[in-house]
Amino acid sequence: MRRVTVGVAFLLGVFAATANAETKFSDLAGWWSAEPVFAGESSRVVLHLLEHEGKPTARLSIVAIGGYEFPLGTVTMNGDSLDTAPFSFPLAYNVSQDTLRGVLPKDAVPVHKIPVEFRRSSPYEKPAPPQWKIDTPSVRWSVETGSPAWAGLERDASTGFIYTGNDAGVLHAIDATGQIRWKLETGKPIKGRPAVIGDGLYVTSDSGYLYKLDKRSGRELWRARIDDGSPPRIPASEENSRWDRYGSSVVADGKRVYVASRDKNLYALDVEGGRQIWKFTADDMMTATPALYRDLIVFADFAGKVRAVSAGDGKERWMYDAKLPVGGDVVVDRDRVLVGSRTYELIALDAATGKEQWKHYYWFSWIESPPVVRDGIVYTGSSDATNVYAIDIRDGSLRWKTPVPGWAWSRTAVSDELVIAGTAGVGAYPGSRSGALVAIDRKTGETRWLHLEPPTKEIIDGNKGWGFGASPLIADGVVYAVDLNGKVYAMEASR
Repeated sequence: MRRVTVGVAFLLGVFAATANAETKFSDLAGWWSAEPVFAGESSRVVLHLLEHEGKPTARLSIVAIGGYEFPLGTVTMNGDSLDTAPFSFPLAYNVSQDTLRGVLPKDAVPVHKIPVEFRRSSPYEKPAPPQWKIDTPSVRWSVETGSPAWAGLERDASTGFIYTGNDAGVLHAIDATGQIRWKLETGKPIKGRPAVIGDGLYVTSDSGYLYKLDKRSGRELWRARIDDGSPPRIPASEENSRWDRYGSSVVADGKRVYVASRDKNLYALDVEGGRQIWKFTADDMMTATPALYRDLIVFADFAGKVRAVSAGDGKERWMYDAKLPVGGDVVVDRDRVLVGSRTYELIALDAATGKEQWKHYYWFSWIESPPVVRDGIVYTGSSDATNVYAIDIRDGSLRWKTPVPGWAWSRTAVSDELVIAGTAGVGAYPGSRSGALVAIDRKTGETRWLHLEPPTKEIIDGNKGWGFGASPLIADGVVYAVDLNGKVYAMEASR
């Protein structure tokens, strides 16, 4: 009996010593994998703990966005917990379950606190860049405009003219055969989509003016100041960039035209002469085109505030806090407002009250692409997720999502059969982000065709973006698009 008692005591002593033993980094070194769940969907993340240059370090891979082995920095141990610096990612080690638990770091998920539990896994190998070998469309014609284009295309049905503005500040009117009919020079980049309203063509420019032109001749009818001194745009490749690649277009009712500005103001102007009727000052700059709903103007800013004001006098009716910048256009469909946010959410609001109806979460991806609604389905591109999404407008549920070669920042073009998305890339092809124009079957999400022209050596060496950053158009069986070289294409919608 005494031997048994001594044996039990010995084992308990060993267990206690083991339980009290401090976890060392070497105990945790290796690969760990997790699939955190949020808003009903999961996404894989991989943690790699390793010695690097004599220091314990951590690297994080986010599979959904093709981000592999991102260095979190040096690991510091504190008992059964660890943290990383300069990018903090605190995790607690559960000895009995052999798991690492924590919350996804704010650098990866800026708003929501999403729990994550890692388990040991085999080494994760970065996949090879995809080769997009898909049927290509027939090109009817193309024409050079001489400068990168971010502003979306506009088409006038009565004349067949295509309007495109570029970073040189030049607006081009191109006819159905690909001939340039006239130009307007504004002196500064054109980032907002030109808008045909009646016989007028409206275009904004970083010159600080809104121009109203005769849509047939390009003759200036009036211009109005819509920027009292916004800060210069900082390129995406530079520190402190706000990634404000686009600018507001305009909307109009019978009396007034409305435009949002990077100077934080929403302007209401007289449609006949451009006289300012009122302005509303938001919390931050604006690049999203506002939307009309009954007697309201709905708009959004880079502080994440979505507001509705009276069309008559600019008085605020309601406000919704989306928490992070809304860079893409506000869209109203029937009684819903739709906006994409840098919280990784597509948000639906009641247009009359601003009350939230639903959200759909895009894992690790801003939603800059303005929503397009057709037959009860919302279509958007995405940023780092490099997908095009089809979402049910009734409840925000996913119909399908389709991978595309690069960042799909711009508005999609939607017909009865197709969703056309432009993507932008950087670096050589094939790479993690490539520029292309993609046609997707609207019902199934299957890719029909893809137009891709690999970047030149000059673009690669200069680390310049390439592909299609401007919103395309589809009309009468023809897809119109302009790329980041400033080249305008007319392509057959059906290959």
